[in-house]
Amino acid sequence: MKKRFIVFLRLCLGWLIILFTYLLTYSVAFLIGWNVKHVLGILLIIFPYTVGALYYSAFCKGNSKTFYALSFLVPCIAEKISIYLTSAFIYDINPLYIGSVMQRIVDEGSKIRSGIDGILGYFPNAVSFFSWGYVLEGLLLSIILTIFLIKYQRIVTD
Repeated sequence: MKKRFIVFLRLCLGWLIILFTYLLTYSVAFLIGWNVKHVLGILLIIFPYTVGALYYSAFCKGNSKTFYALSFLVPCIAEKISIYLTSAFIYDINPLYIGSVMQRIVDEGSKIRSGIDGILGYFPNAVSFFSWGYVLEGLLLSIILTIFLIKYQRIVTD
């Protein structure tokens, strides 16, 4: 039972490392006013998950395939869902209309919900990197890193 708890703590620590790296990358780009959306999207796809892969390969050796799949797929899917739902709320669109929400994000935000102050000036540019390509490439990278870690663990244990 104690081993399962330690494995779960390592998994959660990896998620926190990925989250912190994601937020740090995004915050630095946002604070310096760097709004090259395709480059920012690529950085947000590659950098946090690569740092997470380094953590998992160094400190989480000998775990199951499910552990490595959860280590990347959970943060990847949670990030995409949270950006999507926040955008649906800000743009005042029913989240069930996926095409409309994604189109409004890609259009960089016309008709932002009235009555929300503060982030309104920045929000259209805040998620301009979010598109169908970003979603699919993030999922693809998560799957590739999962396969890589599983193969790497097989090599290390043999």
